[in-house]
Amino acid sequence: MKGMTEEQKLALAAVDPLVANHLKKPAPKIPHIADLNRDKKKVVASAERILDAAKLENRHITNTEQLAFDGLMAVGDDLQARIDFLAEHEGLGVSSSKSADTEWSDTDGKQVNVYKPDDLLYNPAKAGDLKDVNAGSIMRAMVMGPKTSLEVQALSEGTDTAGGFTVPETLSRQLVDLMRKKARAVQAGAMTVELNTEKTNIARLASDPIPAWRLEDAAIANSEPTFGSVAFQARSLAVLVKVSRELLEDSVNIDQALLHSLAQSLALEIDRVALLGSGTAPEPLGLSNTVGVLEVDMGANGAALANYSPFLTAMQNIADANSSEPTAAIMAPRTKFGLAGLTATDGQPLRQPDVLANLPKLDTTQIPVDETHGTATDASRVIMGDFSQLMIGIRSGLRIELLREKFADNHQYAFVAHMRADVAVAQPTAFCQITGITP
Repeated sequence: MKGMTEEQKLALAAVDPLVANHLKKPAPKIPHIADLNRDKKKVVASAERILDAAKLENRHITNTEQLAFDGLMAVGDDLQARIDFLAEHEGLGVSSSKSADTEWSDTDGKQVNVYKPDDLLYNPAKAGDLKDVNAGSIMRAMVMGPKTSLEVQALSEGTDTAGGFTVPETLSRQLVDLMRKKARAVQAGAMTVELNTEKTNIARLASDPIPAWRLEDAAIANSEPTFGSVAFQARSLAVLVKVSRELLEDSVNIDQALLHSLAQSLALEIDRVALLGSGTAPEPLGLSNTVGVLEVDMGANGAALANYSPFLTAMQNIADANSSEPTAAIMAPRTKFGLAGLTATDGQPLRQPDVLANLPKLDTTQIPVDETHGTATDASRVIMGDFSQLMIGIRSGLRIELLREKFADNHQYAFVAHMRADVAVAQPTAFCQITGITP
């Protein structure tokens, strides 16, 4: 069987003598889809026998069985790819996700039940099956064609009449997880919320109930908590990525390069709006522009940081509002390294106060250094607070469209990735920003 190593063939012959003779038979020079489908059913049945033997004996499969099983998986992928190739070129309309749930006879006439490929080999709903498939590989496959049966099935299930492609849910989650790792707001502690509808409301406690002392036999004072809601409205976010055909053909790591490029660009923009979004449609309202967020102003025309006093004032403001201690402070790289360069009167590095020493100080280029603050045009800010009170709502669905003609004169393809997200702040007074920081 093509796709198996000699070691895997020996392992399979050892655990499944029924296919030993089949392994010795040469493949037909001109295969037909019917022959390939028959062989695929035999492969699946052989894999089933390995699993059933272990299950019957109530044990894990052995190393030899695992080696044989992995070989069968490789053979199954190879056969399915050949079936899909022939179907495409012969116009037979064979679907990689469909197969007859029938039985086949071994050389000794024994009838064997067969797993359908949907159950064993080609089920994209199983995360394990998709470990080698990601949004980058799907983008490459949209141009160059799929390299594996999993990519074939993902593409066949994701395409629609509009010519776009909806990434399977498992792959969307992979991308969202990668974006979260790249987003500073999430590293600071921001929560991500899955949005299942266009508009989503989440309850929040606006104010605590107030207890009161009482005399014996006196009525208990009535004090109810005030509940509010955090509203999300999924807003559209899109990015266009250009790539040459030569790069798609020749780069061995193009799948990962496309995936990380996509995740990086989306993460940076979600980071920006989470921190600084204007709220002017269609852009979400970010943390710094949310009503109720506390502020420490460096002065009418801004000022440079000379010590840690503004940070201490910001922490006190948060504490005075009965909010939780800050989980991080996010700032521009200029501010972070400016703090690190502060010196005392003796020329030694300025020691941080103990309450600030363990506070994570995260830098991102999404915090600008060209803000206008009075007469200053080179101001920046620091956003400090309990970032668990910042929520980023993400709809897990990701849509990718391929633009073949827009950059065809340069022999380039363009991918447009589209998703929907929003930002909400549960407790504005859990945050304080230091504004007007100049060089």
